Amino acid sequence: MRRHPAAEAVLLLTLLLPALASARSTDRNADMQVEATGADAVLNDNGESVLTGVTITQGTLRIEAAKATITRTAGDISRIVLEGTPAQLQQENDNGELMKARARRIDHNPVTEVIVLTGAVEVDQGTNTMRGERLTYDTKSGRLNADGGGGDGKIRMTLQPRKTTEPAPAPAGEAGGGR
Repeated sequence: MRRHPAAEAVLLLTLLLPALASARSTDRNADMQVEATGADAVLNDNGESVLTGVTITQGTLRIEAAKATITRTAGDISRIVLEGTPAQLQQENDNGELMKARARRIDHNPVTEVIVLTGAVEVDQGTNTMRGERLTYDTKSGRLNADGGGGDGKIRMTLQPRKTTEPAPAPAGEAGGGR
């Protein structure tokens, strides 16, 4: 039975992209919808398939790219590259928090399990943000490496403090009642 490389690539995308955030657990079981304005697919075990004008949705996951290139080696997907101005993805986690990522290029190597976002990278999750020119994320180790690249060469991050459910301590002198 022949596998369709574009369909396999789309399935793999839904498995790899949630690594950028904690994905909604029910998304993998949702129907996947793929729309493209064009496709140049290789139906053998080696080569590249290219989809243009791509929109992929599955549950809360939404991916948009001007171009998706899927490379297969010996029947396995060895690389997925999303390109756009920008390529975008978004997905909710189980808490309903939306993660959005944008970059001119999103490059995933399923063999090494590394995702590289390059070109005007923006990642937002809740009120936390990261901006830079290049972000490399190793999904196996959880290690993130970011580079400010052009402009002033800086990475910009906004990290909100963790909300606590414990009440603030009482000011000195008020504990233990009064006279």
